[in-house]
Amino acid sequence: MRYRSLDLRSHELTTLVGGPPPEVNPVLGVRGTLSYQQHPDLFQLELNVLRALQKEGFTNLQLLLPFVRTVEEFRYCQAQVEATNLDLVADFQLWIMAEVPSILFLLSDYVAAGAQGMAIGSNDLTQLLLGIDRDEAIFAETFDERHPAVQGAIAQLLQQAQALDLPTSICGMAPVRYPEIIPALVQNGITGISVDQPALAATAAVIAQAEAQQL
Repeated sequence: MRYRSLDLRSHELTTLVGGPPPEVNPVLGVRGTLSYQQHPDLFQLELNVLRALQKEGFTNLQLLLPFVRTVEEFRYCQAQVEATNLDLVADFQLWIMAEVPSILFLLSDYVAAGAQGMAIGSNDLTQLLLGIDRDEAIFAETFDERHPAVQGAIAQLLQQAQALDLPTSICGMAPVRYPEIIPALVQNGITGISVDQPALAATAAVIAQAEAQQL
């Protein structure tokens, strides 16, 4: 089971007692792994819960880090994971989300630092590649994961991952909204597609058809 640690954005916490002050642009604010350095107690709480679950016998847990901007942020999180002894369980893996476009140039560095898998976050990757705030209604028609720049970036990431022998997945609603992108994902070697339960059967059928065409 893969658990994605919290990616809290300030505008989502306005009613929370003790929450962070609102930011002008929370999409590019203190979120993801950067927030773990700013608020280490919250991240440590998550790690402690995962470790407690491991001790109860749930040895198949893996951790997925969201909105990783730099290799240094990854190394910080990795150090906290190791200090909590999560990595002592053989099946544990530490994955990263591919949401910030800089990962196109740094994937091999993340792998060298110890990343064991990559999950593509199509929503954030799309908005950052296209310069679109997906929370703004005016961009609703422009926000489209099928954009050539987005599909090209995803293809590059998957091809790099294959060369690095890195398992991959894709998160978000893109494969459900646009099942026509699934054959390209399969062709480029993706090893997993994450969807909500109601979409499982339909997505599995498209994957099976795409895999059959690869034979």
